[in-house]
Amino acid sequence: MKSRKGARAAVALAAAALGVLAFDGTASAAPAPPDGGSWDHVWKGSSGDFTIYVKEYGDVVSICDTKADGKTPRVWVGLGNGKTTQYTFTAPGGKFACNTKRASDGAKYNLTEGKRYTVTGCAWGCGAWPFTNDH
Repeated sequence: MKSRKGARAAVALAAAALGVLAFDGTASAAPAPPDGGSWDHVWKGSSGDFTIYVKEYGDVVSICDTKADGKTPRVWVGLGNGKTTQYTFTAPGGKFACNTKRASDGAKYNLTEGKRYTVTGCAWGCGAWPFTNDH
């Protein structure tokens, strides 16, 4: 009788050890970019706290929160040097939350073809990146 209990205990212990090995270190995987597609431009905040994605075809702009720091990243989209804001939005919801705007969301999100735009992103720090909307 003792040998069966000992065998059961050994099997249970081995299964528990395999379970620990199988799940060790997998909880911090990063999510895929929004829409899962290809992007014309991708910029990351210098503090690693947000990522901005731009797809010129369809005038798609996304911002994602990439750090659990209590800050809500914000993006501004404007003409030229970024001093004129056409629209702004945030990525509320915490780490891995994303928000996307596209031309089909309304007139202010429809970026003029051939114009130079600047996207500015902020959370802890800020950054500004220019691009020409040529698709």
